[in-house]
Amino acid sequence: MKCLTLLSTAGIRADWCDRHTSQGHQAIPLTSEKTVSQIPMIAQLIKSFGLDISHVLDPNPDLLMNLEQKTCNVFYIPTAVGSEFIPAQAEFVQPFGVRSVLGFGGMLPSGNLFAIILFSKVVIPEASARLFKTLPLSIKMAMIPFDKATLFNSVQAL
Repeated sequence: MKCLTLLSTAGIRADWCDRHTSQGHQAIPLTSEKTVSQIPMIAQLIKSFGLDISHVLDPNPDLLMNLEQKTCNVFYIPTAVGSEFIPAQAEFVQPFGVRSVLGFGGMLPSGNLFAIILFSKVVIPEASARLFKTLPLSIKMAMIPFDKATLFNSVQAL
């Protein structure tokens, strides 16, 4: 089953600086197109990368080379307050003063998607957001050696 898996996190609260203490974001199952479409931020992130949800859930090996080439892109929400794509308005956006959201990423050779999402307390201008378009390719190149590696053991040490 495909999952969006939190590999790292940082924030103003101590519990936001350890992926093990993340509430509800350690692993988000991407079980079907319907399920993903009910998670507005993730659905929009995938669309912003130039992908259909089906490309992420069940990548076609014949299309992977083409998808890899075109999917390094930016996800940008200039105004987080009131955005339909950022549903945690009352619990997160408003109390923590999130003004803009910026994400970038792409597809790895295995068909796995990678994404980095930033929640900013200052407004990010569109011109600045566009500058992030160059980062995904460099990050992708750094991640390729780990693309098919096992990242987590199934049994955690106590």
